[in-house]
Amino acid sequence: MKILLVKPYDPYGEGYYNSFGIRMPPLGLAELAGGLRDAGHEVSIYDRMIHKSAPEEFARKVLNYDAVGFTTIATSYYPDAADVAKAIKKEDKDLVTFAGGHHATFMYPVVLRDGFDYVVRGEGEVTTVDLMNSIANGRSPSSVQGIAYTDHGEVKLTPPRPPLANLDESPMPAWDLIEQDSYRADVIERGAKFATIETARGCPYNCEFCSVTAMWGHSWRMKSEGRIMKEINALRDMGYKYMFFVDDDLVIPGSEESRKRLFSSISQQAPDVRWFAQIRADLVVRRPDVMEAAAKAGMILAFIGIESGDDKTLREMKKGITTNMSARAVEVLHKLGVTVFGGMILGAPYETWDSLKRSVKFSIELAKRGLDAIQFTLYTPLPGSTSFYKLLKDNKIISFDWHLYDCLHPLLRGSVNPVWAYLASRVANYAFYIERYLFSKSGLVIKGPENRYAATMGKYVMGRLPLQMFYVLKIPYDVLQVARTLARPKLLGQDEISSVMRAGLEPVFQLRPPLPTARVPIGKA
Repeated sequence: MKILLVKPYDPYGEGYYNSFGIRMPPLGLAELAGGLRDAGHEVSIYDRMIHKSAPEEFARKVLNYDAVGFTTIATSYYPDAADVAKAIKKEDKDLVTFAGGHHATFMYPVVLRDGFDYVVRGEGEVTTVDLMNSIANGRSPSSVQGIAYTDHGEVKLTPPRPPLANLDESPMPAWDLIEQDSYRADVIERGAKFATIETARGCPYNCEFCSVTAMWGHSWRMKSEGRIMKEINALRDMGYKYMFFVDDDLVIPGSEESRKRLFSSISQQAPDVRWFAQIRADLVVRRPDVMEAAAKAGMILAFIGIESGDDKTLREMKKGITTNMSARAVEVLHKLGVTVFGGMILGAPYETWDSLKRSVKFSIELAKRGLDAIQFTLYTPLPGSTSFYKLLKDNKIISFDWHLYDCLHPLLRGSVNPVWAYLASRVANYAFYIERYLFSKSGLVIKGPENRYAATMGKYVMGRLPLQMFYVLKIPYDVLQVARTLARPKLLGQDEISSVMRAGLEPVFQLRPPLPTARVPIGKA
């Protein structure tokens, strides 16, 4: 079959590139493409973030394909995916359309209603190949594990597929199908090619706002050191120097020694590679020796989920950390010369105005301790997360306009007025950067080793000051637009809500021995 895999257009996605100078390639599609190509299919990848066009125009260009698949790993991707799929069906109702990723997995009743032929639920590498082979050979889709589809107007759900116990069996990503020069990390080095790589999958933690555990399972699976180095070296051979390890947790309790062996291999075999990672604050504090090994192996940027500056809010989030841990983690990484990027969430349904203000003040304190960058997001009920179903049941979700599910727009009826939460998130971002990059010259930031990447980031931020000033001036207009949008919410019908609630009870994956499940001492460091 001739198959096109599409990353949909996200109208707010360019904001991340404009703010942080990083545009990441669609790794999930590259992994799917690798598996499909190994199975004998002809595959292409198309990123509508790079090549935006009207859905109708795009639909006319893809009529020579047998199937078109869309990633909805972010809910805000879904509106464009749905518009394009509908446009394709208008041109050729027999052209197969399918969707996968977080949103499609948990919202499959709505996705199928919107005209998609199939939904690939959970891990997609094996399921997508099985589905395409089934269609090519004229077999019934009922034999394919891990999908949802409609049959004479009735939604059908096949048994869940067990997740890959051995990630070394996953296909090598088809990086050659990606337009390499389109994905860059300008904030680190102007024009630097930027790749993404997966070394582990899953998360053993229980953050109630996150859909990762529901999607990948309450386990943490790691590729072997040999397989990881094979991927790193393949990317090096393609001219990549900067990489992002997209694992939700780079390290978990019990994996420290194996990770130190991996870092040693990187140091020896790929000493010129520089990489980013996502790390929990409690792991940083508990095992600074692992962080030191990572820094020596080329980790130049670490993203840590700080989430809140209020310990009670962190407990409600089931984050398993404290504000003290976050502060200590920032200091540990800063002193190792690692650029530290923090994420904070405002507007949780249980957050008060006082606790929100504590979070903003805490971010300023972290700027003085060495936090180099921050992203304030708004609490978003992502499909698949514990919070989504609870808030859906309690009728606290204001709108189901999926455009707004980018973690930058308020969507909840909570203790804090959503419009005020939005305003606070905007102001807090600018307050942090003013503190970090204007007052840091006065010596308010604790001393650490010379970090040329952090210096480059600072220059990048200051170089975009005119653009940021424009965004500041737009804040009153943006607040007004948010208020108007929330006053005209898009809602789901009661039948749709009921079907989505039922879908949330359906297992996405089927565990099978000997799939390892990590047992994590939550909150201990």
